[in-house]
Amino acid sequence: MDRMVAVKILTDNGQADHSRQAARFAREAAVAGGLAHPRIVTVHDFGSTVHDGRLHAYLVMQLVAGESLSAVLEKGRMPLPKALQVASCVADALSAAHEAGLTHRDIKPSNIIVAENGEATVVDFGITRSSDARHDITTTGVLIGTPAYMAPEALSGQFDHRCDLYSLGCVLHEMLTGQRPFTGTSWHLINQHLNEQPAALHTLRPETPAELEWLVDRLLAKNPDQRRYNAEEVYEHLKRIYDQHFGDALPSRGADTTSELWLSPSEAANGAVVPIRLVTHKPCHACATRTDQQAARNCTTCAGEGRVIDRQRTHKIRIPAGIRNGRKIRLLRRGAPGKNGGAPGDLYVTVQITD
Repeated sequence: MDRMVAVKILTDNGQADHSRQAARFAREAAVAGGLAHPRIVTVHDFGSTVHDGRLHAYLVMQLVAGESLSAVLEKGRMPLPKALQVASCVADALSAAHEAGLTHRDIKPSNIIVAENGEATVVDFGITRSSDARHDITTTGVLIGTPAYMAPEALSGQFDHRCDLYSLGCVLHEMLTGQRPFTGTSWHLINQHLNEQPAALHTLRPETPAELEWLVDRLLAKNPDQRRYNAEEVYEHLKRIYDQHFGDALPSRGADTTSELWLSPSEAANGAVVPIRLVTHKPCHACATRTDQQAARNCTTCAGEGRVIDRQRTHKIRIPAGIRNGRKIRLLRRGAPGKNGGAPGDLYVTVQITD
């Protein structure tokens, strides 16, 4: 198809747990392939092949432009606006995953790709779990995840969406200060997550807005009930902080817009690529200045509507199989245009399933 892609390969190197790794690999394909979101990497294909007598499983994924957040952080702490932008993208991606009943479980800088414009994409859903009650420590007692970014309850195998929020708090702290909230090693690190508080943000970066420090403190709460309850709330809070402190100094983002898309039960059940036409209007120049209402209603230019078509756009939307009635699909940068070079807003399409 003449498309540049990224290929992730799992090699059978003779390790005893290769079957478990292969199953996890397949799960990443299933999980990421079922999520249609602009801030989550798209999986195009999955399969396996034998080469030199060894089995290789592979994922074919969207090639995301940019570099990993871990590489960005090697250069030092990030400017406040950019840190807020990246954190907003991650919270936005987590909101979509959590709505689908999925917990990522390994949010960390190396699993976040940052583009030059500051937009970020979440990758690597290899240890994502769905909302079942299974324990999340392997049979050998090895934790699944990255301890430097794991929530206290996750260290004992208790996972839900609030673990991802704690991990996001760790990442946001690192973006703002240039260092992780906890820097111990081995069991010392685990003890810090369980029992110690990180250094206050204002002592490490005095210009940090008070409400941002409050949010990071909530995300890093030891008790998951004390964290912000869901990723969408975190996303909205980060947007408000950005707009309040940096909105006037930077190009402003366009407004979000909404639309509806009607699907047949078959399209909803099996998935489809469906075109949607969006029409924007502007006031009719022929009758905008008329004071005679009857004359305005008889206007031949706008047929009495008082407005004419300004622009028509057609977008193709990929509908995942099994989508529910009333589900919202978000199309990045398909909303109203931004101001002063700012990014356009997003388009929210509500799915309506016909009888």
